[in-house]
Amino acid sequence: MAPTYVKGGVWTNVEDEILRAAISKYGLNQWARVSSLLVRKTAKQAKARWSEWLDPSVKKIEWSQEEDEKLLHLAKIMPTQWRSIAPIVGRTATQCIERYQKLLDDAERGESSSDLNLTGVDVAGPSVDSVRKFRPGDIDPTPESKPARPDEVDMDEDEKEMLAEARARLANTQGKKAKRKDRERLLNESKRLAFLQKRRQLKQAGIVTKINTRPKNKSTAFSIDYNADVPFEHKPAIGFYDTSEEKAENERQKEQYDRLIASKGVPQSGRDDKEKKERNDKKRERNEASEAQAAAARAEKLHQLSQADQVAKRRKLMLPQPQVGVNELEQIIKHTRRGDEMKNYNDTEDGDSGLIGDYSAAENTALPLRTPSVASGESSVQLASKELINLTKQQSSLLGEVNVPLNGQSKPIETALPPSKTYQTPNVLLSQTPRRDFFGVNDIGVEATPRDVIRRKFLSLPKPKNDFEIVLPKQDDLAIEDEAPEIAEDANERDKRIAAEREAEYQRQLNRRSKSIQKDLPRPAVIPQTLSPSGPTEYGANLKIILDEAVQLLRSDNTKYPSENRVISGPILEDIDDDLKDSIEALFLKEAEKSGSKSFVNVAEDPCELDLGKSTVTDSLSKLAEKLNKQEQKLAIVLGGYIKRQSLLKVKCTEAQEALISAAVESATFATLRDMEAIGASNRIATLQEEVNFLTDAERAAQAKYRYLVDVRNELLL
Repeated sequence: MAPTYVKGGVWTNVEDEILRAAISKYGLNQWARVSSLLVRKTAKQAKARWSEWLDPSVKKIEWSQEEDEKLLHLAKIMPTQWRSIAPIVGRTATQCIERYQKLLDDAERGESSSDLNLTGVDVAGPSVDSVRKFRPGDIDPTPESKPARPDEVDMDEDEKEMLAEARARLANTQGKKAKRKDRERLLNESKRLAFLQKRRQLKQAGIVTKINTRPKNKSTAFSIDYNADVPFEHKPAIGFYDTSEEKAENERQKEQYDRLIASKGVPQSGRDDKEKKERNDKKRERNEASEAQAAAARAEKLHQLSQADQVAKRRKLMLPQPQVGVNELEQIIKHTRRGDEMKNYNDTEDGDSGLIGDYSAAENTALPLRTPSVASGESSVQLASKELINLTKQQSSLLGEVNVPLNGQSKPIETALPPSKTYQTPNVLLSQTPRRDFFGVNDIGVEATPRDVIRRKFLSLPKPKNDFEIVLPKQDDLAIEDEAPEIAEDANERDKRIAAEREAEYQRQLNRRSKSIQKDLPRPAVIPQTLSPSGPTEYGANLKIILDEAVQLLRSDNTKYPSENRVISGPILEDIDDDLKDSIEALFLKEAEKSGSKSFVNVAEDPCELDLGKSTVTDSLSKLAEKLNKQEQKLAIVLGGYIKRQSLLKVKCTEAQEALISAAVESATFATLRDMEAIGASNRIATLQEEVNFLTDAERAAQAKYRYLVDVRNELLL
């Protein structure tokens, strides 16, 4: 049976270098093409090798305590999600798994060393490292995350062939398609040059040929070739002048153009050398750029390693400058010595000896002198590892067993990162001053009340500054601010506004009427053409104008507002504007006050005359009322019978009209009922006639059948 070869295994330095060169050419996406250069590796293994080991961003230094805490914390939150944990920790997924297993193994080893082992006297159980160590014949499942194996002195034939093929393929910057295009271009160029050489030789022999680019197909033999011929060419007619010289010049330019085309197509040795030189220069520049990039990457990697070493090294101890000088120390010593002297002086057996406290011990032990060290117990990494081991070992609650208790020192998970612990060096000057309160006068255990806290906060506020100034806004700004944005008016509000405007305009029109029309005073039925003034002659002309205006006003009022059963036609005066009317009245009053003449004062303004006129009008009205009452009584006696008769006839007419309307409605209703009954009667008669005909036919058929049966019976009896 032929042996089966499985791709994989430990990576060598040659394979790593080939993988780097292939990635620099093909990129990080074409892994199938990259793996074709490696005989013993697949595309998946090549990608894993790059992402787990060869990528410059992979960290290969020792794990720090912060990274261990972060790893264990995230493993508790997201178990088995190593692809999600790796970018948070800053390592690869394989590195996280290996470190996680190592931490768990260390925790188990610590537990096994501390517990009582049930083994013999000199017999020890297998260690975790010995269990995880590969035996002869085993295959490493993750060789991509391990360092490369050194190359052998004598390489195999397969490796040599792989290396040679990789060199050849990686050195080829032009692919197969580019080479084929170059060959086709050279072939077309050689054909063109051969055709031109043949045409030149025929021309030297006296045979002038023409480039024929027409197709050989008969169906398109007579079509126009726009590349060789001039479509729809019209040769000019022979004119009066000789154009033979122009033809010779045209032929000469054509030959010059042909020679130029032929010379451009001929390859020259100098041009080939120039192209080759340019190609070599580009290749050399590309190699120099790749070497420069590789050198920069190596330098950056070395710089990172050196920085890591510098961080790990112990730096030189640099103490700060003393904050307490020699003079201050001497003063402190003097005060302390003075206090001791006073204590010795008062140190007697008297009753007041207990009134002074002893502060020597308190002052000596007030502050720590060293930085608090880390707890001597287990570290946070060990505690987290043990918790994860217990979580892994615990079984389902359905089995009824008690779960393994976790460590009491573990804290609840609040964030994705473990809590940070910082230890500070104590500072004597920044710490609290020791209290000389031996008798507990100042009780520091009592907290401040909320009122005191609020009062303290108010006291911490800055003092008010009464340097404000009142600045009134400008009128333009107020006008601009008062302008509200235009809002579409509601239809109901618009109708109300229009109705109010119409009502106001109607009231203004009523007010524009003359006073006689507004007060509904009697008007003369017949208006004369003119009125003659009866006043003093010195005002005759003015009175004439006033009377003419009054006549025109009376005619206009009778035309615009005619009385009952009267239709008068005549000129209509236009209404005076309200503003003009107000200005006229103001001018009239001003003129009256200015003149001071009593001629403008109305005669009726005298109080005595007003009372006399009032009594006269009242007497006339009372007499008129008595007369009207007498006339009304006479008319009631004369027309009383007619009024009663009229009311009785009115009632009878109303009843007769109602009876007529009801009779008309009944007549129309019965007429419609008659028409409908006539139509329904004809339909019922037709239906009954059909039923009668059916019964007649059935009876006739039954009689015939009966007769036939009787005849049959008689024949049978005979």
